[in-house]
Amino acid sequence: MAGSRLGSMKALYLEKISGNPERLQQKSSQTVMGAKVFEWNLLCALLEHGTYDAYFSPGVTEEGKQQLVEEGLSAENVDRLSPAPLGSALPVQDSDQVVLLTPGRHLDLLANLRSKIQKYRAPICGFIHSINSARFVLALLQQCFVGLFKADLLLCSSRAGMQTIDMYIEEIERLLPAGTRYPARRALVPLGVSIPKVERDAGSALRLRLGLKAADCVALYCGRLSQASKCDLGPLLVALSLLLHRGAGLHLVIAGDDTQTQEAPRLRVLANELGCQKSVTIWPNPSVAEKHVLYSEADIFVSPSDNIQETFGLTVAEAMAYGLPCVVSDWDGYRDLVRDGENGFLVPSIFPTYIEELRLCDSTISMLQEDALAQSTAIDVGILAEKLEQLAANPALRRRLGQAARQYVENNCSWRVVVRRYEQLWQESLEAAQTVDSRGKAAAHNLLVSPLEKYFGHYAKAKRDEETKCFMTEEGQKWLQRPGRLYFLSQMSSVPCPQKFADMLRNIAERPGLSVVDVVKSSLNGSYGNGADPASVSNAHWTLARLFKYGLVSDKQTA
Repeated sequence: MAGSRLGSMKALYLEKISGNPERLQQKSSQTVMGAKVFEWNLLCALLEHGTYDAYFSPGVTEEGKQQLVEEGLSAENVDRLSPAPLGSALPVQDSDQVVLLTPGRHLDLLANLRSKIQKYRAPICGFIHSINSARFVLALLQQCFVGLFKADLLLCSSRAGMQTIDMYIEEIERLLPAGTRYPARRALVPLGVSIPKVERDAGSALRLRLGLKAADCVALYCGRLSQASKCDLGPLLVALSLLLHRGAGLHLVIAGDDTQTQEAPRLRVLANELGCQKSVTIWPNPSVAEKHVLYSEADIFVSPSDNIQETFGLTVAEAMAYGLPCVVSDWDGYRDLVRDGENGFLVPSIFPTYIEELRLCDSTISMLQEDALAQSTAIDVGILAEKLEQLAANPALRRRLGQAARQYVENNCSWRVVVRRYEQLWQESLEAAQTVDSRGKAAAHNLLVSPLEKYFGHYAKAKRDEETKCFMTEEGQKWLQRPGRLYFLSQMSSVPCPQKFADMLRNIAERPGLSVVDVVKSSLNGSYGNGADPASVSNAHWTLARLFKYGLVSDKQTA
């Protein structure tokens, strides 16, 4: 494709393509994690709203494309995807502008790829999700030694998350030699959400299912049900019981993925204990269609987040996109989305005194400490009840705050806006990457792509010399007469190409005694050394090595 067109293009390399996690949950009861939802939505949004000329990803097949269509992507958007050779040069020209993208934090993986394909002016971009782990800190430290540049990007979804990242990096740089800095720049971009078409007063399916009247007010919590790793919903039930005892009317729906912790029974028991069970519906594992009904027909969204694994608050943004006023804890990314009194209400969150004793480390003890911290982080129950009661009693206030919530998300978090922001940042990175010269490449030492020969060259008895002579064996003649066998030599990670083995065998048969370097040169039409594509040279050497491995070629001439 790249060789037959005129002019340059912009191309995006997607490090991996994930399936729709909600479809996977329906098939195998897998837990739906926010990061996986983001990966899928990111893919959909880039193909829908992106303006780049090409989108490459390794492992793209026609069967895989059809699977993506079945999981919700349009056929037209899926057709924008093109396969990229795994670990080899991309099908682009030198004049093309390329961005390397990972949906997670693993900039190091793409730094390795960039080093391998020698595309040093292709900036790398990644994202943060949960950052409450020593593994994340170690990943940042590792990224100081993998050949990243200032043109590379780590995107943060919230101000609170970005502040934590900056503090991590400050601590890391204190441990590094003087003058050594974390190389990639950081930028703040919220996670994107789709803006649904909703007629807020048109539906009654939810109230019919719940046995409610049309005028009854419904508050919705929608998110993973996990007291340990998401949020403790007990205080929300306490707040509901408080306002019910004051005579207020409100029905609470608690919906979300419950495949991991089986939290629903505990919540039902607590609701019974508090005497609010008739005003609570626990809805585990709702389908995509059911979530749409819940968001479309609820009146209020509530989320008392208390866990440091939360960085942004994707469900809050989704609720705002549906025009719901939100009552949420004053918590990391939540406070970026909800403006108190303008599009919802923030409820004070208070850490316990003993937080100063806790430490970030990867161990069972650390996990238990984080669980204990979440369970002892207070969300002001009195104010939570007060704000829910205020909204339940005032439809006009709900409409005003809900309209403001939707407008905020449309302006700041809609995928069209977010993808445009990505492309603006990528353009800045592409321009910055043009300054990377041979000195910059040399400075980009990557500890993780150190030569295998240096560390493992002594494992084998010897290494085949470039001047080793090559002769086809009798076995090689048999395989050449039955070329179907050559399929077995093909690389597992690429499309079978037996013809390259046959061509090389014939060349050796016609010119016995060619050296290894001459066989490789011949397969590359004489191109070798500085003017040759490194990936093509490596592939030719690999092809010849496979022929040696199967005894089809030998360094000894037989009679």
